[in-house]
Amino acid sequence: MPPQPVKSVETTEDYQQQLQNELDQSRRAIKEIKLMLEQSQAELTKLTQRNSAITGHLQQVQTLFDTMPRADIRSAYNAALDAQQRLLVMRGQLEKLQSDQGNLQKYIQFLEKTVQVMNDSGLTSGRKMRNSGSQVLELVIKAQEAERQSVSRQMHEGHAQALSNLIVQTEIAARLVDADY
Repeated sequence: MPPQPVKSVETTEDYQQQLQNELDQSRRAIKEIKLMLEQSQAELTKLTQRNSAITGHLQQVQTLFDTMPRADIRSAYNAALDAQQRLLVMRGQLEKLQSDQGNLQKYIQFLEKTVQVMNDSGLTSGRKMRNSGSQVLELVIKAQEAERQSVSRQMHEGHAQALSNLIVQTEIAARLVDADY
């Protein structure tokens, strides 16, 4: 979820409402991530079982290597490579989802603490903000925006680049294997 621009805040109630909206949105997002984690974990289990079956088939191919047709050998190794790639991609996706979940949980904790600080400091009345109150809220907004941008960067960088690099390297390796035949 990309960072939302900070809207103009005239009263502390406006700001508190914005905080609550952001908190609600983040809680919905974490529920979606939990669901995707469950689905990804189930898919990972299926892929692990498929990989085990293919590994068994490769062992059979190895014992019959001298008598087996070259096309069957290539097919078995291609299936094994495909299974390993899918398993690797799914593990990467699962790891990214877990990272996203952790970052989002930290962000939710930050929002909850901000709401608590506002409640504890008595900044929840509907009065117009005065200079000191507006300065406090400006600092809170800046801190919230910085945290949001940090979470966004962490979610979209790192794992995706590493996974793309791995896929490209795997494709190159597959082409080299095909070129050897």
